[in-house]
Amino acid sequence: MEVMLASAVFVLLVTALVGAYLYGQEATVLAGNRAQAVLLAEEGLEAVRNMRDFTFTALADGAYGLSTAGNQWSFSGFEDISGIFTRQIIISSVDAARRSITANVSWQQNPQRTGLVSLTTRFTHWTVSGLGNWANPIEEASVDISGTNSGRKIQVQGNYAYIVRLGGSPDFSVIDVTNPASPVPMGFLTLPGTPTNIVVSGNFLYISSASDSQELQIIDVSDASAPFVAGIYNAPGAADANGVYVNGTTVYLVRVSSGNDEFLIVNAAAPSLPVLVGSRDLGATGNEIVVLGNFAYVASNADSQELQVINITSPAFPTLDGSLNLSGAANAITIAITGATVLLGQGNVLHTINVSIPASPLPLGSISTLDTLNDIALNLANFDTYAYVATSANSDEFQVVNISTPSFPVLLGSVNVATSDNLLGIAYDDTLNRAFGVGASDTKEFLVFAPQ
Repeated sequence: MEVMLASAVFVLLVTALVGAYLYGQEATVLAGNRAQAVLLAEEGLEAVRNMRDFTFTALADGAYGLSTAGNQWSFSGFEDISGIFTRQIIISSVDAARRSITANVSWQQNPQRTGLVSLTTRFTHWTVSGLGNWANPIEEASVDISGTNSGRKIQVQGNYAYIVRLGGSPDFSVIDVTNPASPVPMGFLTLPGTPTNIVVSGNFLYISSASDSQELQIIDVSDASAPFVAGIYNAPGAADANGVYVNGTTVYLVRVSSGNDEFLIVNAAAPSLPVLVGSRDLGATGNEIVVLGNFAYVASNADSQELQVINITSPAFPTLDGSLNLSGAANAITIAITGATVLLGQGNVLHTINVSIPASPLPLGSISTLDTLNDIALNLANFDTYAYVATSANSDEFQVVNISTPSFPVLLGSVNVATSDNLLGIAYDDTLNRAFGVGASDTKEFLVFAPQ
């Protein structure tokens, strides 16, 4: 009897161990396949954007695959196949000047299980008349979110704006902006710690936080009315995270200077279990970060390195490859990038910087924003390239800067927010041709800015 019981226990133990091993292998493969599917879906949306820029008439309603010829994307057939993945682009008209684009990527994970990633956006025909003039922007609408805490940062994707606030309950909100003139609150969360920044990719939001145990919070927004925390990452030490950026399923964090590294690379292919890939000591507080190709660009508190350039070719071992010392001792607190031009907000100055040679960034031009420059958003779809900036200027909190000539940025227009409260965050959506802001007002934490 003892032998039989021991054998049964042994069989159960072996079964559990083998099951756990096989499940772990399956989860790893699934995470890898999902990450690749997200990249293929994002590539599909960018391909359609490329075709839109070439000729809007190419975006006819229907379902398509994609192909390339002569370095130009085109539609080909009903779907396209890459390895185990099948991609389909679905186009539907919103109106004469707008198209809704959905990129679906599916695959057979195993005989019993399939996978699907679906990303949706909208594209606008910029050559049609009636889209307005950003030289005369207006405050079109606003939303009062319960509580008195200031809006901190904002991102927009598809029909939704995502907001984080400086504490309070709620400190995360989803706003339906399908009709920008009449935004509607949709979903809310109260998160541990204080959110500091936000970025969106697909069905997930990535939030940097002042929480000592959740410096990165990953929010699932596949149902905009019921967002939930899908995963967290606890960085070494207790330093607050200030800035976050995502590329595919790789998340980049920068944080307050401490005895631990300020720059971190996190693999979030499995949102419920993000893991550290590599990190780097920056020697100073990192405030915001953007990534292009093999380089990350950090807005820093370092007095002699307000812009820091990190080589991420080897994610496990990122290196500081270059930096730029700007005049004055004001901290660089916000950053954006378009092509080979970095836009850096330092104090009350917007700098344009050439990073065509990343290790040797070169100043191009600058413009005063009158008071602290808190955030930057870019409009890259218009024929003229505009930067939308959120500032603390009493009569010009929202500003539009023409950066089509990077060496000579010019103020195009501005809006005096009626409450004269600081505007802290800004985002732009080219499908709606609207800028969306958040700020310190107790009665209009969320604002919509439109051209005339």
